[in-house]
Amino acid sequence: MVEKKKTKNQSFLVPMWVFILTIFEKLSLFALVGFLLPKLRRKYWFVDSWVIGNLLLSIISVYLVYLQIVPHFLSYCLMIYGFIRVFEIFIYQLNVLLVHPFRNENPTSYTLVGYRRMTIALVHNFFEIIFWFATTYVVFQFSFDTSLENLNPFILIYFSFLTMVSYTSNLDNTTWTLLATIVLHFQALIGLFMTLLSLARFISLLPRPGTLDISEQEQDMKEHINRIEQKLDEMSRQMIK
Repeated sequence: MVEKKKTKNQSFLVPMWVFILTIFEKLSLFALVGFLLPKLRRKYWFVDSWVIGNLLLSIISVYLVYLQIVPHFLSYCLMIYGFIRVFEIFIYQLNVLLVHPFRNENPTSYTLVGYRRMTIALVHNFFEIIFWFATTYVVFQFSFDTSLENLNPFILIYFSFLTMVSYTSNLDNTTWTLLATIVLHFQALIGLFMTLLSLARFISLLPRPGTLDISEQEQDMKEHINRIEQKLDEMSRQMIK
């Protein structure tokens, strides 16, 4: 009877967001490419090429739109694609934090290709977002906000970088149009999340110094033993399979 009551009283908050984030991840561009090309999706070189290729496209887009090499219709297509990519990166990072490690019963069995690779990919995503928003600001220059007419791509990229790393008062400047203000606040929120995540990832990779405190040494030893036991359990399950 007690177990049934516990089942009825389970929280639905975590399963709800796991379901939502999983659905959003399946609706991403990368998931669509993986569905069309399932063999390539499992290749690490393809994932790396996807990350680097989108970063290069975001950089090129800023200058293609600014120099008006492409027609306005294609400029809007690049801007929309940029928003889709930003949303995809944001959802993927949330899944990495909240969903992927806990899909299995044992979260410790969740492994990565490499910590450095993960961090480098995150840095690529961080700068890709900066350039996609810079592309958006260039589109606004010719469409929504006449106050941007004298700005060049370098200034817009710099402004996009400042918006990513700091939630400044310039976001509430009355010279911005309503749509531009919404985009700026959206980038500031995305930037705040990505900045905190990047710092957390870098800090977690820093080597942990030793300690002379006996109690802390004992705690470190217990944690080390627990990690060894978990690794042995994982190896024994793999051998059984």
